[in-house]
Amino acid sequence: MKNSNKIFLGEFIACCFLVMVIVGSGIMAENLTNDNAVRLLANTIATGAGLFVLITAFANISGAHLNPFVSLSMYLTKRIKGKELLTFIPAQILGCLLGVMLANVFFEHSIIELSTKNRDGFHIFLSEIVATFGLIFIIFATLKDGKTTVAACVATYISAGYWFTSSTSFANPAVAIARTFTDSFTGINYLNTPTYIFAELLGAIAAMYIIKRLIK
Repeated sequence: MKNSNKIFLGEFIACCFLVMVIVGSGIMAENLTNDNAVRLLANTIATGAGLFVLITAFANISGAHLNPFVSLSMYLTKRIKGKELLTFIPAQILGCLLGVMLANVFFEHSIIELSTKNRDGFHIFLSEIVATFGLIFIIFATLKDGKTTVAACVATYISAGYWFTSSTSFANPAVAIARTFTDSFTGINYLNTPTYIFAELLGAIAAMYIIKRLIK
């Protein structure tokens, strides 16, 4: 299989499963309890576990970026080529979109539904900047330590981010776009999605600025 096809298929499948885990566990938690703390805890555990497994499994297939801004950062540090970047990003977005549709169907929601869950305000904007900064920095700081370390650090960081940020640490524009299409616990109003993505971009840019000065 050509490398570009391998990247596309790997990222597509991994991102599909990532969003199925995020959205599906959120809906399941919503169905089982009215306690938002329990819902968030269940969603956190599932997401952290899913991230660890997916990064470990797909690291040697596609690189397991699972995130357009991770791929962009890899391109800016010359770890991937421009042609590869243009393969990563569509695969990630399309995979996430399929993932949200499947998760919706799993729990008898409409296959596509616009979220009515508002996530706005400066506090959330700042949270996404910080969450994305931390994610990108941690990935680059642990790259030399191997895929298992990266997977463990990313999974635990995002799990923590669910609790220490008011945005619940999306830190991923492809995931943010997908979560627009589920009117459930993990959804985001489409009017708020551009703000999330802009905040994530700022966080990624800030991380790259620091990474170029601290990490070789």
